Amino acid sequence: MTNLMPSRPVVVECSAAEWAARVDLAIAYRLFDWLEITDLIHTHISVVVPGEPTHFLQLPYGHLFGEARASQMVKCDLDGTILADASGLGISRGGFAIHGAIHTATPGAACVMHAHTEATVAVANYRKGLLPLTQHALRFYGKVGYFDYCGIFDSDAKRAGLPAALGDGYVLMLRNHGPLVVGPTIAETFSRMYYLERACRMQVASLSQCRDPESELVWPNEADCRRMALAFEGGEAVIAREWAALRRMLDARGADYAA
Repeated sequence: MTNLMPSRPVVVECSAAEWAARVDLAIAYRLFDWLEITDLIHTHISVVVPGEPTHFLQLPYGHLFGEARASQMVKCDLDGTILADASGLGISRGGFAIHGAIHTATPGAACVMHAHTEATVAVANYRKGLLPLTQHALRFYGKVGYFDYCGIFDSDAKRAGLPAALGDGYVLMLRNHGPLVVGPTIAETFSRMYYLERACRMQVASLSQCRDPESELVWPNEADCRRMALAFEGGEAVIAREWAALRRMLDARGADYAA
C-alpha cells in the first residue's frame, strides 16, 4: 500500500489567520530541525486551520524540516483530500491517519506533533514509561498515555484507539514507535515536545548507571509530583516568551520560514 496521498500543485488564497498558522507551523518544523528532532521526512507536525475545524496543515511529504516554508504547507480535509499544495508532493497517508485520529476526537488538540528521537522512543519502550525522576518529567505527571504497537494504522479500530489511550492527557507514547504530543497552539505543543525530549534524555541517563533504580535513585514523593504538575499548568505567558525568543533566533539566522 502506498504511503502517499495523491496530489498536484494547487494554490489557493488563504485568510490572515491561516497564514499566521502556516508561519508558526513552518517555525515549528525549523525548530525541530535545529534540535535534530527529525527522522528525515518521516515524522509530522500538523495543525487545524483556524476557523476551519475540518481542515489541516502539514509539511509536504518530501520536504526536510529545515526547508519548511509557510507557502508550501499542504492543506487537506478529514479524508486527506488535498485542498492546497503548492509543492505537488501531497502528504503521508500513514502520518495523516495518526494525526487525523487525534485531531478529530481530542478536544483542544489543535496541534499534533510526532517524533522518533532516541530518547523518546527508548522511554516509550520502557515498560514503566516516563518516570517522575526529574522536574522536567513532573510537567507531564498524570498526563501521559500509552498505546501498544500495532504496525500500520490501517483500520478504524486502530485509529479510534489513539484518542482513547490519550484520554485527557497531552502525551501519548506509542510503544516501539515514539510520542504524540498535543496542544491548543503550535507554540504550546512545541514547548511540551521540547521538555518531553529533555525529560526522556534525563531518564535514559539516570537509568543507564543503575542496576536497581528503585533503591539507587532518589524519588520525589507523590504529593510534590502532583503539586509540580499543577504548577506547570497555565504557563501560556512563559511559553509566549519562549516562542518569541526562538523566532528571534531563527530570524537572526536569516531563516526564510515565512516565505
